[in-house]
Amino acid sequence: MKITHIYHSGFCIELEQTILIFDWYTGTLPELPEEKQVVVFVSHGHGDHFGDCIWSLKKRFRKLIYVIDSTTSVLPGTRNVKTVEPGGTYNIADLTVQTLRSTDQGSAFLVEAEGHKIFHAGDLNVWYWYDEPEKENLASEANCRREYEKLEGQPIDVAFLPLDPRLREHAPRGIALFMECAGARELFPMHYWDRKAEAEEYLKDPRLAPFADRIHFENFFVI
Repeated sequence: MKITHIYHSGFCIELEQTILIFDWYTGTLPELPEEKQVVVFVSHGHGDHFGDCIWSLKKRFRKLIYVIDSTTSVLPGTRNVKTVEPGGTYNIADLTVQTLRSTDQGSAFLVEAEGHKIFHAGDLNVWYWYDEPEKENLASEANCRREYEKLEGQPIDVAFLPLDPRLREHAPRGIALFMECAGARELFPMHYWDRKAEAEEYLKDPRLAPFADRIHFENFFVI
């Protein structure tokens, strides 16, 4: 499994026969073999998770499927689009895709492909804002827990999870909650734009310390 962090929440995962692309809206894809099955996932329609660049892949890959949350507009005339809703299970190509409900907008994806389980949270996170009412912050945490508990007992190999410095001291809450409820062999933080150095500082946080050796900020990683 070859994992490339494209930018922000955008990732490309290359398996033996399949390429998975999540929430690509800017940045450059790695060199990819054009004969493989390509599946493009869009968690929701926010501009930092979805861009028109994904439609250009139609000219490059013959075996291409789009898996798009229903909050996202599809380019008219685009073929091989599977629209999904939160709380569903879908068989797409040779994949099994389970969707969870975001605590912001759209869906998170648990994808089973070639014997691997890969989780991309989209905007499913504990959005604990320092300037929001405590009631709303606690509701976000409770809703996130409810969704993550649906993953309990599933052997997740790789998880892509928000670690947003805008949340200040509350940024690690989401990853800590995910590891409490579900867990994964390897973790890749995302949703930090150009603030990577700030995001890396959270590795010192005691909430992340028990699994800091599983957390990766590399732009390219092979499992």
